[in-house]
Amino acid sequence: MDDEDTRDFNERCAQCSEVNWGLTDGGRFYCRSCHNVTERTREVVNTDFITNSRVQTISKGSRKQEKNDGGSEWYICEGFQLVLKKQVEALEALGVCPQMKDEILCNFWRCYLQKSKQAYCKRPAGEAVKALSVCESSTDVDSDPERPSLLHLLSLSESEGDLQTDCSFASSVSKVSESTSVYSGSVDGSLYLMKSQKEKLRMTMPMTLSFCYMALLWMREPITLSELLRYVVEGHIPYLNVFQHFPEKMKLCGLDLKIFCVESWPVYEEVFNKMHELAAYLDLPRFPDITESCFLHPDMLCMKYLMEANLPDELHNWTCRVVKKIGIGEVDFLTLVPGNKSTRKVKYDVLAAAVIVVVLKLLFLLDDHYEWLLSEHAEERNKNNTEEMVVNLQNQFGKLSSSVQRAEKPNPSSFQLSWSEKNTDGSCFHRHSLKGILQEKRGLLTTMNPDYWLCTVKLCNEKLCGHLAHYKEVEFPQSYHFVLGLFSFLLQVQPSYIHDEVCMIEHKLFNKKLYKKLKYNTVLRK
Repeated sequence: MDDEDTRDFNERCAQCSEVNWGLTDGGRFYCRSCHNVTERTREVVNTDFITNSRVQTISKGSRKQEKNDGGSEWYICEGFQLVLKKQVEALEALGVCPQMKDEILCNFWRCYLQKSKQAYCKRPAGEAVKALSVCESSTDVDSDPERPSLLHLLSLSESEGDLQTDCSFASSVSKVSESTSVYSGSVDGSLYLMKSQKEKLRMTMPMTLSFCYMALLWMREPITLSELLRYVVEGHIPYLNVFQHFPEKMKLCGLDLKIFCVESWPVYEEVFNKMHELAAYLDLPRFPDITESCFLHPDMLCMKYLMEANLPDELHNWTCRVVKKIGIGEVDFLTLVPGNKSTRKVKYDVLAAAVIVVVLKLLFLLDDHYEWLLSEHAEERNKNNTEEMVVNLQNQFGKLSSSVQRAEKPNPSSFQLSWSEKNTDGSCFHRHSLKGILQEKRGLLTTMNPDYWLCTVKLCNEKLCGHLAHYKEVEFPQSYHFVLGLFSFLLQVQPSYIHDEVCMIEHKLFNKKLYKKLKYNTVLRK
């Protein structure tokens, strides 16, 4: 490019105050430092000339500068952008609304880049910045630094094994030097892991799933966090070896591997907490309301988990009663308001499982002793039945441990266990009745047993302790532990997570009775 086309244009950039101009294919001047595109064209020039101004023109469709090893210059944020792209495309293949990619997740990601000063932001004058190359759409980039580009960052296409971005990027890390690439294939790999970066909400591989879950929650898609993580483990969503999807010219080495190569599966609590941190960090508004017709409402999720746990349908009436009684089905309780510290963070799947556990305690007590009494009662009722209970259980669990070879990668399903109602061997309890453990009083069905034992009398301070209660298997009946273990398996979470929610529900359900009992005991002690 001949310097004569730009040397006479010496106005300072309105965005970064640099004099570092290049020309777009449309003939407009753009700032090489911050990529601000002006309305001025090369026909409009200034007679004052500054000798140390640097100029460069990016030809249409130009690629990122190639390094000596055949790779291209790329930044860590571009790597995470590619990971997000692959993950959201996998979710679309699972049936998620296509709008989630371009209208929701894309905007979340763009906002994150701006907040973390990795793109779409004003650069301080004199800051040493190493910018990426501009692609053909750079002439349309909005010059307003406070307003993100209208281009969709996640709507990326791949051609000839390289990554094409819809917008120009500039690294926000200062003092980028040539020695950076010695320790990593990316431009900013070493600086990305500097201690100073820990002050920000720095991007990690688990956080890619936090972004996905945040977008799913905004769209109110019928996928819970536990299901999202299960799809990751089953390989339906790229995560463990996602770097294999990187183009040839995006070479990973050194510190890049530490950032993108993970050796363990994502943890529920980490992805959940980071999602809430992200929502507050991005200053997102109140999420769309979760109403009774939404899949994430406890009434809906309870129905799903009752079916999957092979429990009678009649239990759903009881779960709905509990949900309504303690108000955990209200819109204000369920809907996420980012940054609101006065509301509790709702784990929708864990909450629904805990409601079922509380109902099972109401009906069956789950104290081992009462279960034996119910078992003896059932034995009396089933004397005329030719099959004994042991054979029935053997038939049920025999189906779960079948030696039939499964496909290497079965089609994803919202259910892990399948109980067919067409079978006649009694393996499905969906339509079974609860008449044996209920009694009618004043036209209402109530439990035969009026007792109920509490998991804990006093809750812990969740903000200080990290949990509402403490769960140790030896301190609780085996019946209770078995039920927690069942739902822990279905949700792939720690039993203590469900136990916390059970304790919270119990205190909401019996709060007045607990208060009166504690007050009465205090008076007696006086």
